[in-house]
Amino acid sequence: MEDLNTSAERTTSENMIFKILIVDDVPSNLFTLKTLLEERFPADIIEAGSGFEALEVLMRDSIDLIILDIQMPEMDGFQTAKLVRSRKKTKNIPIVFLTAAYKSEDFKNKGFALGATDYLTKPIDDYQLTNRINAYLSIIRLEKTHKMELERKVEERTRELKEAMNQLQDSNEKLETTLKKLKNAQRQVIAQEKLASLGELTAGIAHEIKNPLNFIINFSELSKDLLQELEDLGQKGGGTWEAPDQDNLNDIILNLRENADKIHEHGKRADSIINNMLMHSHDKKGVYQDTHINTMLQEYASLAYHSTLNTYKGFAATIDLDLDESIDRIKIIPQDIGRVFLNMLNNAFYSLHKKKLKLGDDYQPRLLIKTINLGDKIEILFRDNGLGIPEKIIYKIFNPFFTTKPAGEGTGLGLSICYDIVKNIHKGDVLVDSQIGESAEFSVYLPYNNS
Repeated sequence: MEDLNTSAERTTSENMIFKILIVDDVPSNLFTLKTLLEERFPADIIEAGSGFEALEVLMRDSIDLIILDIQMPEMDGFQTAKLVRSRKKTKNIPIVFLTAAYKSEDFKNKGFALGATDYLTKPIDDYQLTNRINAYLSIIRLEKTHKMELERKVEERTRELKEAMNQLQDSNEKLETTLKKLKNAQRQVIAQEKLASLGELTAGIAHEIKNPLNFIINFSELSKDLLQELEDLGQKGGGTWEAPDQDNLNDIILNLRENADKIHEHGKRADSIINNMLMHSHDKKGVYQDTHINTMLQEYASLAYHSTLNTYKGFAATIDLDLDESIDRIKIIPQDIGRVFLNMLNNAFYSLHKKKLKLGDDYQPRLLIKTINLGDKIEILFRDNGLGIPEKIIYKIFNPFFTTKPAGEGTGLGLSICYDIVKNIHKGDVLVDSQIGESAEFSVYLPYNNS
């Protein structure tokens, strides 16, 4: 079945009406030529009696073909053709010179040099003129048909592009909505991750804070007993201490001083633990602080270890601390870096525990925590002799939501958050090295100064 568009184009082409401008200063010549053309061709014939009139018509109408006399007053055909060719709108219109006077080859060459399509002489040869004009109109018809086809294709393509753009816009809106939902879900998961890590700290903090509080309570009770002894000695001497009691008095005073020192030391320890917990749970944008990184590592290692002991009953591991004493305070956001340390330590203890379950008493879990002064930055190394990380997934471990833990045991955000804190916030770096079944090593690099 013939395509409807092709059929419509053919019908339009067959019914095409051409506009032909004939230019001559002799009215009888115009009448004769117009009559001939109207009989032979589907054309709208427009007459002009001079070159000036022809130019006015060309500026006003869209002309397909010009038949131009040469011998005219004021502006001859050659001058008219030159002006037609000089203007952008008319420079491509075919021009056929038709003359009775200028028949020599020199004039023909001049006409062609000015851009003429053909050069015919009078008297008019009906057959020759008809064939020439028919040939030009056929070419014009092909050009117009081709142009119409191009315009149709452009219009069709434009319509397709608009539809595609509308579909793309709809898709973008759906993607934006999905992205907003994903970001909201991610924020909720991150919040849950923070709460989960805070929960893991609770057991360790409870254990750690219990020790200094026990010291405080015990030494306070001892101090009360010593004060009672002081009071008894004073009463025995009638309100004054006798010389033989001086040694006892000195011993009691010494013990009280030692007890006060112990109470102060362990009170500060409990205060430090609580402050670290508050820093870890702080959810606002952190502030950079000069921090003793070695002390901070020791505290978090102790907290994480006691949290692990509470989670995995019967588990034990050797923690080797190799802390570079030349490292001075460094400028970090403590609660953020604390989160990094806690995640690294928890992952290490998890791997050690899993390997212990697998190998039993033949295996001794061990974790090395090491700091190295590199001049303008420091390296904090965590190396465990646990299960290691398979080579095929090691490049994925910092991707959000990627986890090797069973469902319900991990969100896959821990290392991603660590990477963001170290790399983007603190302008440092995190590198990982592993031997499957033997060890995993994470190196955290932090510059000395951040702001």
